[in-house]
Amino acid sequence: MAKINGGTLIGKTLKNEGVKVAFTLCGGLSGIYDSCVDEGIELIDMRHEQAAANAATGYAMATRRPGVAMVTEGPGVINMAPGIATAWHASAPVIGMCTHTASCFDGMGAVQEFDSADLYRSITKWRGYCTSTSRVPEFVATAFRHAMSARKGPVLLDFPDDTLMLEVDEGQAPIHAPYSYRTEARPYGDPALIRQAAQLLLKAEKPGILIASGILWAEASEELMRFAEIVNVPVCYAIGGKSGIPDDHPLCGGPVGYNWGTIAGADVLLALGVKFEEVLNYGKGDFFSPDVKLISVNIDPAEIGRNRPITLGIWGDARAVLTQLADAAGRILGGKKRPDTDWVRYARDTARSIRDTLYAEASSDMKPIDPRRLGREVCEFADEDTYMVMDGGDIQAHVTPMFRATFPGSFVSATGGSLGHLGGGIPFGIGIKTARPDKKVIVIEGDGSFLLNASEIDTAMRHHKQIIVIVSNDCQWGMVRHDQQLNKHKDVCSKLSEDVRYDRYAESMGAYGEFVTDPGEIKGALRRAYDSGLPAVLDVRTDPSVLSFADYRGVELRSYLLQLHKQ
Repeated sequence: MAKINGGTLIGKTLKNEGVKVAFTLCGGLSGIYDSCVDEGIELIDMRHEQAAANAATGYAMATRRPGVAMVTEGPGVINMAPGIATAWHASAPVIGMCTHTASCFDGMGAVQEFDSADLYRSITKWRGYCTSTSRVPEFVATAFRHAMSARKGPVLLDFPDDTLMLEVDEGQAPIHAPYSYRTEARPYGDPALIRQAAQLLLKAEKPGILIASGILWAEASEELMRFAEIVNVPVCYAIGGKSGIPDDHPLCGGPVGYNWGTIAGADVLLALGVKFEEVLNYGKGDFFSPDVKLISVNIDPAEIGRNRPITLGIWGDARAVLTQLADAAGRILGGKKRPDTDWVRYARDTARSIRDTLYAEASSDMKPIDPRRLGREVCEFADEDTYMVMDGGDIQAHVTPMFRATFPGSFVSATGGSLGHLGGGIPFGIGIKTARPDKKVIVIEGDGSFLLNASEIDTAMRHHKQIIVIVSNDCQWGMVRHDQQLNKHKDVCSKLSEDVRYDRYAESMGAYGEFVTDPGEIKGALRRAYDSGLPAVLDVRTDPSVLSFADYRGVELRSYLLQLHKQ
């Protein structure tokens, strides 16, 4: 019987899983690379291991399938950890893979020896340390099963060097079809709870639907719109759920953040795939009416009732549950749709008014450029085939409400949900462009975020991934400096150089670069960048004095904490 080594088995098992691309940084991976090339798997070699995991996360968010990141042992797997933590908080199925000192040398002080298990314990769903070559297919299958089951998330596969090099008979390491070791069935909600939820929403005077990233991971956008149209209920989104419903849909009420949103005061609120964390004020505050009835639907039962009491909790897949809710509501309504109400008109008119106000405030011709004007120009340049990747603090707060998402996943926050990870924008963009080469990919980030992974412009150049990166350059760590100013701290460690030219940095790598100081030149610069056919960086000088709503959150939080500890 033919012999096969561990490295070859990895390439074959990844191919068996339908993997088309892996993001990596070299070192001790050549045997795996050989097999990937033989199996037709594209290898995108990055400039930092964190970026490899970020790119795999972007790829997963664009495809709703696992992204793969491969790194070497020791410093490689340590460097990858922030990217995997971002995938964890984004609920992204990322298959992290690393090599490991040969098991026969464990504990002896080999070069790059490092035990990754404890580091990754809190940021992965599962970790596997495979010391048997014949079990490589089993470990890979287990990794994919965990990554794609229930609440999706990252895993780590750790392969010692001897596992990769040693050979076994092919018959000792069988590779089975994915359907034979995992299910893609969607758990449906309890029928009795489904009926109660539908009745509560239909009896409500001010019903609302709140969505987050769970809608996108369940690929439930069509089912969401069908149900919302039947019951005629406005839909708002937490930042992770933006693009779960098109922003121009008549029932889209826009974003919800902290204590505001067009469905504030709803008497019945259906929360789909929502985590009530800080960006939703932990489920507390003026957004929620005192007697609101909360229906929580989540694939993760541990999230149901977390931080806020509920009226009904439905464990299940958002897509499956929405199908049930639509059928139940349809039966109650006798096949008709619920007519418009003053509440629905109020939410629609308020959402439109907010958008109009935001655009009006984003029309300044002043120099330095108002970051809101920059956001408006970029959003107007974007078309219905654009992915918008946000990375940063103030600039994300300025631009996100103005971007009109048109299809599921078209808006991507590279910050990893509540993690607040910075620097992921460029590698996220590379991952998305790899998954969707026919789409336009725009990355907007602050100057602080940009340099954290700016070297990946070289990756984009080498692999011909055209992404357009817009740097809102106010020469500071904006949210930090604004917090210092608002809370009367010393003005230290938050200013950045005005002399650095990020456009020239990009040009040094062969990319397109342009320096923009006039708001009237923004659209022209965007067009020239896109027409270049190259990865591009626009260094746009913006006004450092313009604060975002998020800056004031720090003041509110400080006041709350001081008051809390006085009690």
